[in-house]
Amino acid sequence: MNGLKDVKLVNDERHFNRFYHPQREMHMVKVFPGGLYWTQQEDELIATGLGSCVAVCIWDEFASIGGMNHFLLPFCSYSEINAWRPAELISTPSRYGSHAMEMLINALVSHGARRSELKVKLFGGAQMMGRHSMIGEKNVAFILDYAEREQLNVVAQDLGGMEPRRIIFNPISGKAWLKRVPYTEVHHLQQQEDKYASQLGRETLSSHDDEVEMFE
Repeated sequence: MNGLKDVKLVNDERHFNRFYHPQREMHMVKVFPGGLYWTQQEDELIATGLGSCVAVCIWDEFASIGGMNHFLLPFCSYSEINAWRPAELISTPSRYGSHAMEMLINALVSHGARRSELKVKLFGGAQMMGRHSMIGEKNVAFILDYAEREQLNVVAQDLGGMEPRRIIFNPISGKAWLKRVPYTEVHHLQQQEDKYASQLGRETLSSHDDEVEMFE
């Protein structure tokens, strides 16, 4: 697909974890970096944690279907990060990001959503320490360019900044809750993204709810 190694993004159980959330009395599906999940079930919420990565929540309220992806643009070096621009549609980072978006949109449309009715919320792209400070900025530039170019109906966004985020998304109603991740949890989140980034590099070369903001 787009000349890239086939990335298993559509409801691949290696990229999410399902569990029951007793406080919300609903099932929760946590999406890990590199994955996506969509559903038509009314008793499921989708969640993820974001540092430099971006998560895109998309839903069709009339078709009662929605989903979330979680991706990071792959870069092999600082010079590549510096030189990349979102308008470079044929570059590997741009093609990877486009692939992640197309996989989610196509999954929703193929299961009853109408592209004209899709609504979108954008999250993530924090400026983490070190190399990730630049990657977060590039992820934000990519997703804003993609949304404009594809004329997506973006109804809410929380992008950039210095703080990682935790997102919970109701894929049927479109409601989303955002919590700023405390500093004590940043290291673990960054470890997850470092591991994901190193996997991307190899693939590319081979081919509690306090302080919650609600995004209605």
